[in-house]
Amino acid sequence: MRLPWPQLAGGAAVVAAGVAGLVYAVVPSSPGDASAGGVGEVTIADAYVRAPLPGQTSAAAYFTVDNTTNRPDRVVSVETGAGASAELHNAQMTAMTHPVVVPAHGSLTLHTGGMHVMIEKLFGPLTKGQTVNIEVDFAHAGAIDVVAKVIPYGATPPGAGGNSQ
Repeated sequence: MRLPWPQLAGGAAVVAAGVAGLVYAVVPSSPGDASAGGVGEVTIADAYVRAPLPGQTSAAAYFTVDNTTNRPDRVVSVETGAGASAELHNAQMTAMTHPVVVPAHGSLTLHTGGMHVMIEKLFGPLTKGQTVNIEVDFAHAGAIDVVAKVIPYGATPPGAGGNSQ
């Protein structure tokens, strides 16, 4: 499932929306059919995006995936309307070349200095208080829509011993 996009009359409208700093928003949905894996579900929490430094055209997103089902699940893809592309990167800032697995009854945390979602070629500036919508697609749980708050570079992330909102 892809994030819904309004029908636009050409690329100029997309560029204009990006330059204005608009990030298309959707309401988060419930996880896909996680019940196929047994009792439980796959959820995502504490999502945030670090605002890029001036002059940068990419940003990183972070979150925690909890899998309470009876079988492992695998991240198939990530998508966002905030930039031209999004993909999982490892700590060395390179795209993941092997499957990213969330173990059964386990979790996976994307964090600064580690695995993250790299959003490339931003459509506009990202500033504190905005939100970025990210779709995370899983092999078993399906698509989960995440709303990630933009926080200033260097700020304490949500869920890191402070207020997560």
